[in-house]
Amino acid sequence: MSTLEGEIRASSFTGDFASESENEPLEKESVTYEAIEVNSFTQAVEQILLKSDEKQSFCFVDFDQTLTGSELRNVRDPQISDEVKESFNKLLRKFSPGRLCLTTNRGYGSSVLSNLVFRTDKALEKMTELLEESSYPGTVPIFLGLKKQIPNLKINGREELIKHLTEFILHNNFDGHVDISMIEDYSLLGLDRSVFPKEIAREVHKKLKEEHDKVVTISIKDYVLKHK
Repeated sequence: MSTLEGEIRASSFTGDFASESENEPLEKESVTYEAIEVNSFTQAVEQILLKSDEKQSFCFVDFDQTLTGSELRNVRDPQISDEVKESFNKLLRKFSPGRLCLTTNRGYGSSVLSNLVFRTDKALEKMTELLEESSYPGTVPIFLGLKKQIPNLKINGREELIKHLTEFILHNNFDGHVDISMIEDYSLLGLDRSVFPKEIAREVHKKLKEEHDKVVTISIKDYVLKHK
């Protein structure tokens, strides 16, 4: 039975916008990004199963309108189809504990907007239910309040994701190259969708290099779901 890993809470600011690094051009060369449009969650999973490295890889699955359907009612009362559940279970079988992560822009706490309008409590219940129905032999980290559409934020959810990736790479002796697959829905809101994952990957690369003298390259494949 799967359990939630980490503390569920609203992310809070820990600083202002991150300063630009003098070595940013070098960091950018160590991270690549590719967006791939797909028509369904199942199609994205099928491509990931074929292309993702068996060992040195992670997969981020967004919750809203990715695991759930595209209808607006899913924001307040999220539903997950049997087809999506089956495909998600295939990802669980592909990625060992710690390599598959659920991600969301949703925060959690006393916010009226979160609890009464967007019903974040319902979303968390549905995520927990999905994991408990699986036979996954470990934990699935859930990272909340990522605010992907806003660049350069220093907030708890992002810091926790960076820490998780860095520690997992070190603990499991990843060497040379790391793959990150993502599944998220298409949205016209916010800036270039590549900004968030590249910022996360660059921070991981930087921490590994400067704090642990370990150099890896990171490639990101972002499977963007465009609902029919």
